[in-house]
Amino acid sequence: MKKDESSKFFNRELSWIEFNKRVLDEAFRDGYPLLERFKFLCITSSNFDEFFMVRVASVKRAILKDIEYSCPSKISAENLLEKIAKRTHELVQEQYDFLGNKLLPSLAKEGIKFCTTKNLEDTDISYIKSLFQSEVFSVMTPMKAETSKSALSFVNLQLYVAFWLRDGEGETHLAVAPIPSSLNRFYELPSDEGVKRLILLEDIIKMCGNQLFPGYEILEDCAFRVTKDMDLSVDEDDDKDFLRAMREVLIHREKSFPIRLEINKDSKSIREKLVELLEISQQAVYDIDGILDLKSLFSLSFFPGYPNLKLSQWSPCQPRDLMDEPDIFKAVKEKDILLHHPYEKFDPVIEMVQKAASDPSVIAIKMTLYRTSGDSPIVNALLKAALNKKEVTVLVELKARFDEGQNIVWAQKLEEVGANVIYGVAELKVHCKFFMVIRREEDKVRRYLHLGTGNYNEKTAEIYGDLALLTSRDDMTYEACLFFNAITGYSTVPNLSLLTMAPTLLKARLLSMIEREIDIVKNGGTAEIIAKSNSISDPEIIKAFYKASNAGVKIKLNIRGVCMLVPGVKGLSENIEVISIVGRFLEHSRIYYFRNNGKEEMFLASADLMTRNLEKRVELMFKVIDRDHCERIKKILQIYFADTLHAHKLLKNGLYERKKFKVNIASQEELYKEAKAYAKNFTSHKGELRVRKKKS
Repeated sequence: MKKDESSKFFNRELSWIEFNKRVLDEAFRDGYPLLERFKFLCITSSNFDEFFMVRVASVKRAILKDIEYSCPSKISAENLLEKIAKRTHELVQEQYDFLGNKLLPSLAKEGIKFCTTKNLEDTDISYIKSLFQSEVFSVMTPMKAETSKSALSFVNLQLYVAFWLRDGEGETHLAVAPIPSSLNRFYELPSDEGVKRLILLEDIIKMCGNQLFPGYEILEDCAFRVTKDMDLSVDEDDDKDFLRAMREVLIHREKSFPIRLEINKDSKSIREKLVELLEISQQAVYDIDGILDLKSLFSLSFFPGYPNLKLSQWSPCQPRDLMDEPDIFKAVKEKDILLHHPYEKFDPVIEMVQKAASDPSVIAIKMTLYRTSGDSPIVNALLKAALNKKEVTVLVELKARFDEGQNIVWAQKLEEVGANVIYGVAELKVHCKFFMVIRREEDKVRRYLHLGTGNYNEKTAEIYGDLALLTSRDDMTYEACLFFNAITGYSTVPNLSLLTMAPTLLKARLLSMIEREIDIVKNGGTAEIIAKSNSISDPEIIKAFYKASNAGVKIKLNIRGVCMLVPGVKGLSENIEVISIVGRFLEHSRIYYFRNNGKEEMFLASADLMTRNLEKRVELMFKVIDRDHCERIKKILQIYFADTLHAHKLLKNGLYERKKFKVNIASQEELYKEAKAYAKNFTSHKGELRVRKKKS
């Protein structure tokens, strides 16, 4: 092992690419039905879109502005950009080889066929021309694209059809036509019953291009799209009109510099012209032999019928802690409730907000909103609560990337009905998941608290693996009040014990607990650390894990995405194991367990082990107090590390390999089976009790 510090860290961006490789590998896995494999192919494309818009953009910006790119791996920005391009080109090639050689032919055998302009009958051509006139022509707007200024106006990730034209005098011109998002991406051609013949909208436009450019000869045509820098920051000093500042960011995004050009192959003249106009390097050009923007074909996974091509649906179960109590407030008053999504329903969270909105006993509601859905039942309940004269205070994080526009709309609606709206915290993103109801009851004013690892979005709660706690404990809810006051007003940062807040104390507490495990093992005690996080990239946390490993502390890390820690190196990290789970659900929960010489401590958090979460965001880690809940979460962790189908083990060279065993264990399937069995056994037991009661 090299002695220099750089050899102790993987690069963040390259590590993320390997995460997306694991997503792509799920598409390659024969265990999935055909349309599910197609879904993973689409997710890979969607992931790369955001990666280029944000992470690659930040590297390129460092080069353009001559800013030092800082990474513990000590790689230069120029070298990193080359490595990113090399690896992403390889993976995109793998992706499209698999699409063209495996997926599409297999779909055709199942009766879903994508037609090209080369394999159409005369009747198809007539149908397409008629379709173009009736559906497409009127919404098409061809534009000249002959200057760099016109090229910079290309909308980020907008799909275009480009035409290389020749006029009557022999001069050539480039024209582009944005493909309207209001139209379907593909259309079904007339065919025999039981067979779906589909044609892409861009192929329809290409076929009928002469109707868009009368008097011109079309020499070439192709589809393309441009990815631009979307990682622009807001001027947070403009506190007089933060909404206006955020709107300006959204406008400026569309004028930002290009990062990537994706273009159909075999369009030499158009390709050369676009590269010239965009002033983009050759390594940033991706020549696509197939369908551009695969994520727009995600809807194929939801075609009606074809049950043999899809995974069976997993309906979330009633939460085990709420089996015997239909009244949510009564249940939380009696005991702490642990929720495990998506295996258990998200409904209780929605129900609590909706009931609170109408309940005469409720006097106040407090909440943080980071990401939510477009027609959120939770936000609609908050609007209703404000109209019902409840004291509603909502901290809306306007800097939630790519959800800024939607959050602005929600914030304005909440203000209009009289809710107190706070627009985040200066220089920090508020990423914690916090919801509190204050209720006047017979004996006292009682607080009901929800803390979670996931967002208040009922749609993602169906596909993200998250944990949450509902409690009315006086000690924890009191600390929650102190925390909320600290982020909404001028309250000093509180000294909390059950809750730990970033950016003030969370990192220090994690480091302290790691150090405690080191002291325990040095004194002959039992020490162990198990952590589950989306990513780990904070150098101080990584170095603390290295120190613990060298002291003899066993460390197990379940890291879905970026991992800059190098595991399994003698004298550095030989006691550290790192796995990554990629399955049908997105692993999103953050869990931190410390054995503590038998006095086990379990924590859930909104924060990953990244510097941005620990130092630049408002996050919450909260202690799990109920011993049954601790044991349940510990079992969840054990199931993950027993996975042999979806778990990838990180090697010391930065690559991942699948864990291979004789017995196949899929952690997500096991967790769902367990939730389902518990619900079934409870229902069955309840039925038996009713029968006994009747007999007696």
